[in-house]
Amino acid sequence: MLLVLVLMAAPGLWVASSSSHEALPAVGGPTAAGETGDTGEARRTPWNAIVVVVDDMDDFTCADAAAYLPRSAPWLVDQGRCFEDATAASPVCCPARAVISTGQLPHNNGVRRQNEAIRLVGTDTVQHDLAGAGVATYGVGKFLNGLNPGLIASGEFDSGFEQHDFWPNPSYYTYPLYDDEGEPYRPEEPVHTTVRAGENLRSFVAEQDDERPFYAYAAFFSPHDRTGGGPRGRRLPVPTPANVGREVPPFAWQPERDTRDKLLPFRALEEGRAYFEAKQATRVRSLYDVDDQMALTFAQLEEQGLLDTTMVLFTSDNGYALGENGWHGKAVPYSASVDVPMLAYVPTAMTERGVDDREVDLVDIAPTLYDLFDVEPAHLLDGHSLLSDYARTRGRLLSFANERSNFVLQESGYAPFRVPTWAALRTKDHLLVEFYRSGRLLEREFYADPLDQENLLWQDLPRAERTALWQRILPLVKDLRAMRTCAGTIEQGSPNPCP
Repeated sequence: MLLVLVLMAAPGLWVASSSSHEALPAVGGPTAAGETGDTGEARRTPWNAIVVVVDDMDDFTCADAAAYLPRSAPWLVDQGRCFEDATAASPVCCPARAVISTGQLPHNNGVRRQNEAIRLVGTDTVQHDLAGAGVATYGVGKFLNGLNPGLIASGEFDSGFEQHDFWPNPSYYTYPLYDDEGEPYRPEEPVHTTVRAGENLRSFVAEQDDERPFYAYAAFFSPHDRTGGGPRGRRLPVPTPANVGREVPPFAWQPERDTRDKLLPFRALEEGRAYFEAKQATRVRSLYDVDDQMALTFAQLEEQGLLDTTMVLFTSDNGYALGENGWHGKAVPYSASVDVPMLAYVPTAMTERGVDDREVDLVDIAPTLYDLFDVEPAHLLDGHSLLSDYARTRGRLLSFANERSNFVLQESGYAPFRVPTWAALRTKDHLLVEFYRSGRLLEREFYADPLDQENLLWQDLPRAERTALWQRILPLVKDLRAMRTCAGTIEQGSPNPCP
């Protein structure tokens, strides 16, 4: 069975056509005979999906993708689509992962902070709706920060997945697994979390056949810092022995030399280039472990005859700053923290492959899955299918809610400062940021350079130039105000659609 995906005139529009003996329905097209919709019976759809999410991986360009994912490049790069301009709606783990599951921005799904995982509503997830439509769903690895996987295993918390093997992430080799009663146990022999997640994913795939479509969510802990065993900033990732000494791409370091135009927490760095270069090398080697597991999974899909009908999407939950903008970590509105890699293998041969320059976000993943499986969501979506021709013209809403528990700062800040609550409007050419304290505007920043290093509002400009600058900014301020309460999309007829 061979599908040819044709990129139509609008960028990024993938339409399936058949060059095989058996015709298949197009993505988003008429349902196949015998489909039963949301009754829980098996749907007769040809499509499957795997979403691979890594933890805290900084962005790389599409031109460099094969250097960071060398083993899976034949599928993700050579036969796939690379989204050059992808962002995380909220650049911290828990809210970002909730965005992926719900297709809703944090102010709509309720998970705005790292310690709010319990607020996720399982019935408002794409995995729940797909399962209700007869799709086999499975989640493995790291799900939501602060949520005891035992609650999911015991059924006390509804993750939306039919099957799951979630675990917490205190280290790379020593971590508990959970039985069906939600009781923790430790395997007799320690196994690297990346290897275990990959093996579990392939075990699930091995059980699949043509009788029932499937969706798997594989969330790897790599290349996150380990969370114990040394002072913060020194808890480096732990690659497997297979990759611990591998060569990595050259370190491209572009720190902001003058950060006086930033808020106080961003005006100093704990470490210099040598530390960040060594840390990045370890992070990339940890990513190579994930690349190995993806390559093994692609090979298994091919062996089972499922490759021609399985979409595989790779991304990260957020970016990671290595000294850019005076910051080390995540949780901030600047590109190093917000930008994420995103690549998709779409079955099978594409007449046009390569780079998609549209503005996309993690909030678009769930709408893409609904589109792929031709399932109607049971809740409003704030994103748009990557399989459609939709192109944003008003930019993207990005946000972060201050962590009163200092949970974020343990991973991505430095005492005694805290990252204020902020909201940002990101367009192709501009970044408008508003910082808030106790619900009131604290400060605005405005950037027109690609690295977000020159805050134009901090400059001492002549009156006429400053007036002209504000004429550029005020429409964006209005858009940002509307986006902070947006819900749904223009396709859904929402009165205040998300961009």
